[in-house]
Amino acid sequence: MFHSPATQEFICDSVPPFSEMIISWNGPRPQTGQGGIYVRVLIDEWTLWIEYMTWGADEQSSHKTQAGPVRVYQDLLEVLNGQEARGFQVKADQPLRFHVFTNGDNKDSPDPLPTEPVYVPVAGLSQMALQHPRHRDLCSPTSTSAVVRFLTQKAIDPVQFAEKVRDHGFDIYGNWVFNLAESSQYLGPSWNTWVERLQGFAEIHRRLLLGTPVIVSVRGPLPGSAQPYAHGHLLVVSGFDPKTGEVHCMDPAFPSDEQTHVRYRLDDFVTAWERRGRVAYIFEKMD
Repeated sequence: MFHSPATQEFICDSVPPFSEMIISWNGPRPQTGQGGIYVRVLIDEWTLWIEYMTWGADEQSSHKTQAGPVRVYQDLLEVLNGQEARGFQVKADQPLRFHVFTNGDNKDSPDPLPTEPVYVPVAGLSQMALQHPRHRDLCSPTSTSAVVRFLTQKAIDPVQFAEKVRDHGFDIYGNWVFNLAESSQYLGPSWNTWVERLQGFAEIHRRLLLGTPVIVSVRGPLPGSAQPYAHGHLLVVSGFDPKTGEVHCMDPAFPSDEQTHVRYRLDDFVTAWERRGRVAYIFEKMD
């Protein structure tokens, strides 16, 4: 994971070889109109610039584009044809703090499983109880707004939050980086938020010990879940009980706020999480 200060251009020209990249950013929205976020990578030479995201005052869009051996599809940039990149450059139309995940520094094995109990009291929030015609599609903004509520102790309207993260390019609400870009509007400059693929549950546990929940993407089956989650689902990890081997979650797919506090067996949870490549939304308070 690579982090930048507030800048319009961020370059790393010597990194471990990678084939996948996710770019997150923190900073204020454009006051008017729309701005672009662009990326190119270094293979044998620098590729052409490709637009990663369009982010604006009132709406945003991700893209399905390809330039040579580089393809962008929604949240992900991929290097194709078995090639690997060794550097990247990101630029934007305004200063932002960039957070760039690449899969070039993945470890061979995760850390040992934790033994310390932990619980972070995130209030329940059901997407199914929201007054929105597409409430079934709102797992990501519901989970994210629940965490932002917890971290700020402020009232955050999850329906308004959802409308601000809607990806107009694909007509979806679950674009990972748009959800975290919007969370930055509420958390302000004292917080960093980003998307990455973690190595294992021990990394979630370390975040929980710091008092910050972690949002993850899972795909079912997940025994005890509200729905099959066959196409993916976002939920909040809020704790771990090593005695029972259970992961505490705030799962917004349950029909009421009170029912969203559930426990999943660790093995079942990790299996469902791994089906989505161990994607996580990270929230980190700056020193």
